Amino acid sequence: MTTLHEKKLAEKKALRQKMLTFRKGLTKEQHEEKSRAILARLYEEPRFQQAKTIFAYASMPDEVQLYDLLAHALKAGKRVGLPLITGKGLMEVVNLPSLDSLVRGKFGILTVREEEQSIIPASEVDFVVVPGAAFSPAGDRLGLGGGYYDRYLAEKAPQAYRAALTFDGQVVPSVPMEAHDARVNLILTETRRIEPNK
Repeated sequence: MTTLHEKKLAEKKALRQKMLTFRKGLTKEQHEEKSRAILARLYEEPRFQQAKTIFAYASMPDEVQLYDLLAHALKAGKRVGLPLITGKGLMEVVNLPSLDSLVRGKFGILTVREEEQSIIPASEVDFVVVPGAAFSPAGDRLGLGGGYYDRYLAEKAPQAYRAALTFDGQVVPSVPMEAHDARVNLILTETRRIEPNK
């Protein structure tokens, strides 16, 4: 007999696979063009403009490209944080002093050079760019399977405003959710601005 939890996990796995295949199917040009359109929308958001501390991430080649966001936020005088994995399912936010501080870390993901790492207190993070495989118009999010963001947002930074920057094709009618799964406050795609609960 399959439990509800196992059923949800299977649904999540299938949807995650489908979405990652979709992302990988976009050309480099499409990735760049769509990413530029998404970031242009983000820069117009009052919540982003007012935020003092932005928690983002160094994107993988098949994700929305955020390098320009890191540069833009630093230039605007904002404090920028990147994820630092500290244990299984656990992470902190590490300060990014400048783009020159980026080096390739685990899994080839850009991270802050070890000798320059300093933790930003979670209570000071006011805007989070949340990665994900899929999102629904209701603000539901399918993560990438590690539970890092669900835990961090629920336990450490519940005050932070959560924005998803994602390709249009990753917004689906519904996402299988469980009690611990973190939702987002805003979804921006290359063609749409979705504000759940509005």
